[in-house]
Amino acid sequence: MITGFPSPAQGYEDKVIDLNSLMIKHPAATVFMKVDSSRYTGIGIYNGDLLIIDRALPVKKDSFVVYEYGGEFHLNQVYKLKDEILICGVITHVIHTVKNSR
Repeated sequence: MITGFPSPAQGYEDKVIDLNSLMIKHPAATVFMKVDSSRYTGIGIYNGDLLIIDRALPVKKDSFVVYEYGGEFHLNQVYKLKDEILICGVITHVIHTVKNSR
């Protein structure tokens, strides 16, 4: 005999969230980078965040990218960059850890 109300989670027991399939379109061209700077808070990227960067995506006018300048990696939007900059890849996702849970 079954009594009570059914669980709201009923029917979802076997579904698994696979972050790789959700966030990575080109596995062979995808790299991860941990941010070690507080200078990108204006674009919503914080010290300690993990970036998912796709090197196979075409760079568009308003893409956020990782680029190399002066032997260091930097982040910015394409429309703010000069032509001689070496773009390393397009930032597709930012994984941000909530401060209180670190």
